[in-house]
Amino acid sequence: MTTTKALDSVYKTLKFQSDAVAHLHLQYQTDSFSQNNLQESLNILYHTSQVAHGKIVISGIGKSHKIANKLVATLNSLSIHSSTLHPSEALHGDLGLINEDKDCLVLLTASGNTSELLQLLPHLSPSIPIILLTCNRDSKLSNHPQVNSLLYASLPSYLNEETIHGLPAPTVSTTLSLILADATILALSEMIEEDVLKRKKQFSMKHPGGSIGSYLSHLNDNLNTTRDSNTKKSFSSQISSSSLLSLNQIRQNFRSSPMGPTNSAAKSNVSSLTSSDDEFDVLDVKQGKSSSNIDFILTNSIKLAKPAQTKVVSHEQVWNLKHDEELKLLQWITLYDFLIVDKRGLGIDTATVKDIYKSTYGSQESKSVENWNKFHWDFMRTFKEIDI
Repeated sequence: MTTTKALDSVYKTLKFQSDAVAHLHLQYQTDSFSQNNLQESLNILYHTSQVAHGKIVISGIGKSHKIANKLVATLNSLSIHSSTLHPSEALHGDLGLINEDKDCLVLLTASGNTSELLQLLPHLSPSIPIILLTCNRDSKLSNHPQVNSLLYASLPSYLNEETIHGLPAPTVSTTLSLILADATILALSEMIEEDVLKRKKQFSMKHPGGSIGSYLSHLNDNLNTTRDSNTKKSFSSQISSSSLLSLNQIRQNFRSSPMGPTNSAAKSNVSSLTSSDDEFDVLDVKQGKSSSNIDFILTNSIKLAKPAQTKVVSHEQVWNLKHDEELKLLQWITLYDFLIVDKRGLGIDTATVKDIYKSTYGSQESKSVENWNKFHWDFMRTFKEIDI
């Protein structure tokens, strides 16, 4: 096959995948069978995790087992207790993983006819609620009396793998299964806790490492307690290397930002924070604030300013500033000459903020969430260390 034909194959696959996702979206907007089964599935998952205080056990074989591992990781990161169960290993003792009085079981199979899952059912208590994630509404498992509800990802024949490429390698079906399962898990987490800030805080406690941990480290009570108890001097003896990683990396990337003092040898690297979950080199955390990082010109300007010219804001106000709070920002930069982040030793002159605002979000044509996020990023990273 020539490179040109290979590229055409990629474009074809992307189009079919996109069409399949669009079909799934339309399905859940219009099909009452899918909607009712989704609602029942969410009820089972909620009851298991919040009322019975059990765990969500997910089982599949082949590619479905790999999806199960990913879904369990997502659930656990959201503080929803979950485990995988390999159907073959289950028949050799791993059935002991399931607590029939508390747990529920989610079976993953695109066809709905996977023999290993069918062989598992006679050995399960009828009292265990079972949800089937499948692409086939009419199958042995879909029609099985022990299955309570379906998470049904419809895959029309004209969009399936064999039609696209001539062989049934799991690709479109796994995409749909993963998208539907992820959407269900996120909906479940919102049922459990509606407050997005509380969900973020809880998530940060379970994910202290990598760029995600860095991004959310300001919400992590474990890290904040350690930081406060050491008067912001040294973290190395009291938190794990992964937590050191998160705190120090965000200090590098938010140099002179609301996240606090940085290692003076470190350079800001925007791209590292936009990756989903990279791991970084652990760098030494400098003890105390280095005078070489302090902006003395800004410090003196703020000291000479009248109190009415200075606005003290909290770290949370700056960090969580959303695009629908544009009016709040405009009040800050119109009424005051300087902003100071409370208890962080950070400041900025509002003239600088105005310039950033005008260049990225100020015009009517640039009013988009994407442009706001760009402005917000530039705004945060422009804060300077001050000595007041």
